[in-house]
Amino acid sequence: MVKFFDTILGKTKPIKANLDQLFALPSAAITLEVSANLKSTGRAAVCFKPASGSAFANTSVEFEEILKTLHKDDADPNATHVTQETDSFGYRWVVLSDDGLEELVTETHMINRSLEDHGFSPQLLCSVFSFVDTTDQTKVYWIYLYKQGTFYPFVPQANERRDNERELSLKSVVGQDLPVEPDLSRWFPIWEIPV
Repeated sequence: MVKFFDTILGKTKPIKANLDQLFALPSAAITLEVSANLKSTGRAAVCFKPASGSAFANTSVEFEEILKTLHKDDADPNATHVTQETDSFGYRWVVLSDDGLEELVTETHMINRSLEDHGFSPQLLCSVFSFVDTTDQTKVYWIYLYKQGTFYPFVPQANERRDNERELSLKSVVGQDLPVEPDLSRWFPIWEIPV
């Protein structure tokens, strides 16, 4: 009965994110390559809203140290390359480049976990993995919703339009290989993805 009233009054606890769901992507990528001609571009990003205040400033210093450990040697072609960008809405993107999708997933997990461990999970929005259709070079993104622990496909087109039919088709391609967000209203378009 208490849960019922909490729900009505909007006092529900947020769902604890399951970051381990990220590790389903490399397996699903095999299905995507074989069945949908999608190949990872070797780029991913973590998006979060920087908080104000000294607590986040202190975490930012630790966060920068973590990013430095990821960003190895620029001269090494096998190293992960890490940059940061801020979009026009004030969201920060940590952009990762690495040839191996498994490495990208692991590093994305580490960045999410670092922010979560420092109490900034409310600021985490999503992680984005970039793919390309090898037949027509169309960009396709698989977006991981941090608070839901689920993915959804996003296929942008010109003039801030999207290919909904293709997105639904990709949902059916991955089937049970990837935890896809069942609520289509959460499949938000993200127009300023830096990967």
